[in-house]
Amino acid sequence: MDSSITVFLGVDGLTNGAVYALVALSLVLVYTTTRVVNVAQGDYLTFGALSFASFASGSLTPLVHLVLGVGVVAMALDIRRAIVCKRSPIAPLLRYLAAGLALAALTLAASHSQSMPLQMIAALVLVAAMGPIIYQLTVEPDPGNPPIVLLTCSVGVTLILHPLGLLLWGTDSRTVEPISAQRLSLGGVDLAMQSIFILAAALLMTLALFAFFRWSLYGKALRAASIHREGALYCGVPVGTVGRLSYFIAAGMSALGGMLLAPLVTAHYEMGFVVGLKGFVGAVMGGLVAYPLSLLGVFVVGVFESFSAYFSSAFRDAWVFALVLPILLWRNASHGADLDEH
Repeated sequence: MDSSITVFLGVDGLTNGAVYALVALSLVLVYTTTRVVNVAQGDYLTFGALSFASFASGSLTPLVHLVLGVGVVAMALDIRRAIVCKRSPIAPLLRYLAAGLALAALTLAASHSQSMPLQMIAALVLVAAMGPIIYQLTVEPDPGNPPIVLLTCSVGVTLILHPLGLLLWGTDSRTVEPISAQRLSLGGVDLAMQSIFILAAALLMTLALFAFFRWSLYGKALRAASIHREGALYCGVPVGTVGRLSYFIAAGMSALGGMLLAPLVTAHYEMGFVVGLKGFVGAVMGGLVAYPLSLLGVFVVGVFESFSAYFSSAFRDAWVFALVLPILLWRNASHGADLDEH
């Protein structure tokens, strides 16, 4: 193989891996804090890309109506819970009203603005707001459910969100302008600046998560809840708030990945499904519990996919998904050995 082709495939693989990294990191974040394998992360990526495309075209994304509508249901549940626990319902009412008004104002401003940063921020906040609402409706009612029940709920969520993307935006692909149209030459390989932004976002998110868990109070609360949920609860950690926060951050990270990827592949309602699955493969390679290992795993997946596409494009996805099989078999054998020792 020619060296220029090798460099091109390697760079392309790293770009793909960076996109998968944002999904994988969000999967690891949710799993380590709630023990939920949130397979709906790919749908957040889709919604982020399509919402950004709607704002870029000068229209209000239809997702805002869905989020505000479901937010009303979440507000009613929180108010009911406050009444049952003999607390004042005024606080959750005011909190939801303030958040709803702020979200409506932000999305309305983004739909009438030509500012790309404002449009990206509005799309990211809108999609991120879906995270805690979905956590409240699916996990929070009984967070002590077995992992298989929580996984089933997560699958149910993605079975709802995926056709919702089709219902809200239709089948047409939408083009999105890149952050920068400049291109770089790396070892004789032409590289889009947008790919550099994707790589930078993945690395910055990894460093930000490390700093968040290492030094922030909320990050330490997330770690405590992931290690021992009941113990954290007895120590005064608001476990429900911690779960909602992890879902909020994870949804925002996936949405950011979708917005950065959209200029390279165009935004459409199916774009997040395969990306989410490949991000899951990379996260599983890292054990679903370690951010650096998951980051390494997704870059391995990205490079492997790029070379697989060169040698056998028809089976590219099949080869990538086959990577997870030896990992699962090895981890199952390791778990069985540990059980035998005990």
